[in-house]
Amino acid sequence: MRASLPLVLTVSAALLAACGKSQDSTPVAPPPPADAPATTADFTRPLNALGDAPFWALKIRPDGLTFSTTAEKDLIVRNRGPRAGADQAVWSATDGDGKPLTAVLRAKVCQDPATGLSYPFTATVETGGRTLSGCAAYADAMPKGGS
Repeated sequence: MRASLPLVLTVSAALLAACGKSQDSTPVAPPPPADAPATTADFTRPLNALGDAPFWALKIRPDGLTFSTTAEKDLIVRNRGPRAGADQAVWSATDGDGKPLTAVLRAKVCQDPATGLSYPFTATVETGGRTLSGCAAYADAMPKGGS
């Protein structure tokens, strides 16, 4: 039995097209720079937030949140995970003495006025009857330098 020439050419073309293609040919995009706006943020990664007037810092880790200022003892609370969407996450917790801490990170570029550095997240922290604003980034991608 002889195969027709068009059939042989079609099968040959299909086999050649398949050569060299891996099972997963999905391209992988390079990671964005630290100061790029986040579109779908990974709020499960360790994060650092900071602000000034007065200076404050917040470390968000899988096991806990640590809020620090220069004027008072660190506030450490358990991380029960955030309520998160594609571009925002909210952590709410209370320490052993009943002191509340709420942190909100939004995937919106934040410019630190003191240093001129850009961060991928804006941060708001509420504790002790005050609301503090600042910037945040993944702990392993904190901006370096500044003015």
